[in-house]
Amino acid sequence: MSVAKFVAANGREAMRQVREAMGPDAVVLSNRTVEGGVEIVAMRDADLGSVQATAQVYVPPAPVAEPTAIGDLRGELQSMRAMLERQLAGISPAQSAVPSAAAHGVAASDPLRESLFEWMVGAGFSGQLARTLLARLPLGYDRPAAMGWIRTELASKLPVLGDEDSLFAQGGVLALVGPTGVGKTTTTAKLAARFVLRHGADKLALLTTDSFRIGAHEQLRIYGDILGVPVHAVKDAADLRFALAAMKDKHLVIIDTVGMSQRDRSLSEQIAMLAGVPAPVQRVLLLNGASHGDTLNEVVHAYRHDAAPDGGGIDGCIISKLDEATHLGSVLDVVIRHRLPVFYASTGQRVPEHLELANSTALVERAFLTPRRGSVFADADAARRRSAGTDDEAPARGGADEVLRSLTDSADALSQCVAELNGAGLGLDLARSLWQQRSAGAPALRAMSQQVREAVCRDVTRQCEQYVLASAATLQVAVPGRRTPQPMQHTLWLADRDGMPLAATVTPTGRAGQPLGEAESDAASLRAAMSAARKVVNLIDAVPTAATLARWQQAGERWVASARKTARVVSAGAAWKLDALADTLTFHAVGEDTVREREAVRWLASAEVRVPDSPVRGKGTPEGGIDACLVVARLADRATGELLDTRYLLCDPALAQDAAQVARWALWTDAADARLRTLRHAIDHFAQDAESGHAAGAALAALQLGLAVLRLEHAPTAAAPAFLARLAGRTVRQGVPVPGTVLNEGMGRMLALLDVLENYPGRGTAVPAEAMEVLQ
Repeated sequence: MSVAKFVAANGREAMRQVREAMGPDAVVLSNRTVEGGVEIVAMRDADLGSVQATAQVYVPPAPVAEPTAIGDLRGELQSMRAMLERQLAGISPAQSAVPSAAAHGVAASDPLRESLFEWMVGAGFSGQLARTLLARLPLGYDRPAAMGWIRTELASKLPVLGDEDSLFAQGGVLALVGPTGVGKTTTTAKLAARFVLRHGADKLALLTTDSFRIGAHEQLRIYGDILGVPVHAVKDAADLRFALAAMKDKHLVIIDTVGMSQRDRSLSEQIAMLAGVPAPVQRVLLLNGASHGDTLNEVVHAYRHDAAPDGGGIDGCIISKLDEATHLGSVLDVVIRHRLPVFYASTGQRVPEHLELANSTALVERAFLTPRRGSVFADADAARRRSAGTDDEAPARGGADEVLRSLTDSADALSQCVAELNGAGLGLDLARSLWQQRSAGAPALRAMSQQVREAVCRDVTRQCEQYVLASAATLQVAVPGRRTPQPMQHTLWLADRDGMPLAATVTPTGRAGQPLGEAESDAASLRAAMSAARKVVNLIDAVPTAATLARWQQAGERWVASARKTARVVSAGAAWKLDALADTLTFHAVGEDTVREREAVRWLASAEVRVPDSPVRGKGTPEGGIDACLVVARLADRATGELLDTRYLLCDPALAQDAAQVARWALWTDAADARLRTLRHAIDHFAQDAESGHAAGAALAALQLGLAVLRLEHAPTAAAPAFLARLAGRTVRQGVPVPGTVLNEGMGRMLALLDVLENYPGRGTAVPAEAMEVLQ
């Protein structure tokens, strides 16, 4: 076998050397431009037979079968985005830019057809074509079968060139037409190279009518020199007729025409010039696969009808720039609509490798498999909605949409977040279960309440040493059917060990003497269950009234109240202001703390006192009142001894031995208001769209989701808070805690995303763990 390399100043000279050395039937293996000219590698035609005889038949490796669930899910992710955004519509201001299925006549009550419609439109196909196909979809198909049927139907309607030999064998004149920049010159060179490889260079000639673009003729001449093919430039119809007459001995002449916009008035003149030659001319339109569908439709109509009123303006097309296209379905839709045969598909700049014979099945498959990260361009309504927002909201929405787009490409971040939250023991699994059952009936609601009580009892036993703390506040809440907000008592239950939120209840106030409603009954049952496991300590803002104290004492509950330094108490038979009494007490160091970035030592003192029923006036000591224990906690600078903070607390005498703990509990009450506001926000956020008749279930689920958020806020995990903040469209600064309201929004979006991933139409089962791992 003889393989030789030939280097010459140009392609024509190199090919001459090849023919002289190896004969006219030599086989060119490669050609490229090198320093000093052109290099061609060739071998004798006689040696090609021996190579073919000894060559081993290539057997492609068997494809690795991936799990069915993974394969289905991978194909579905691209179409999930529209459904995900609809799921988020109630809790997210972002709107989908994909045309709705209902607007195109696809019933929203048919989730399979609706999701398939979004899948087709997302790939670039028009709503009209999608609606027409889905109207003919056979009954009984699941999603994978329906997707396969749609692919087959589209491929059958896509006309393609069946045999390249038939195109080259008939010869004649082939003119490439199309808008500027669509790739006509490069495609001319690719077609010429394919023809030369089959029939030789002596049977081909190239013409160019492009006298407008600088270097156009020179570019084509370089390709011609490499191939050994003559290239001529023509200026007008007379030049074209003369050149074609001089080349009548050539089997094929390819014309590279000047690029013209579909709106250029000179377009009809160019078509007329091609029609005015004696020989028949096949006109092949180049379509940019990366262009918008409306633009492509206008191009085809202009070149096929406007410029050629007889309708014979175009014989076929070549789709270019497939490597740049994000919505290939648009060009395929246009081709199907105009019944325009596709000859080739161009996938890059390399000559001739990046020109493929059109295959309808491959083109349709490529349209659906092309990776897309969503569009920043929306329809008019979505654009108006965005422009109506503030400048501060726009980045947040964009950030949220970006996270949602990345999640449809990869479920890894989501699975890590869920695993992290479940591993932290925040109660997310219970909250999710209640969320999924929120629309169930009364029997299910009772079962849900029982689940909550059992979970709370487990948490109290595990998290609390001796006591369980109750922090309550009354908030005004808008109630459906009421004109004015109604007062509702929000109670948050905390662990005595570290202040971890354990449970939450919301009950109406001001209903003394009335029968207990469902909410009050559930709250009372929950309180009784916790009282049976640990002593209840009520954290309050003021000393309780005699009636409240009697009720607590009867139930065996304790209390801790904050007090002002000017409050008066009775101690050792004398009336004192709290600050004055504190100066007489002996303090003991009980620990260290940090206050305003300063190291501090915590000092503690306590005394038995009596809180009188009536104000203390003069020097007298009123009779009666409530026995209590005074706890004074001071924070002093470790280095200088400067007093940084002082707290005065009055508590149940039974807690006198736990004064150090009482002081710690008081610190947790500082965050109580913020926590209760976060809880209220969660209830409003998650239960805002509850269906009529299912408000109780939605409120219970919302309460548990809010509790999970409070736990995450209390004990942040490594990555989940930042992930939820990004999901909510908020920027997270390193070292700055994520607000609870932001975590609520992120949690809501995460739940919606999980609902879509696990309950997508056509999928009968949840997403398997191994599938979640490979969706990257």
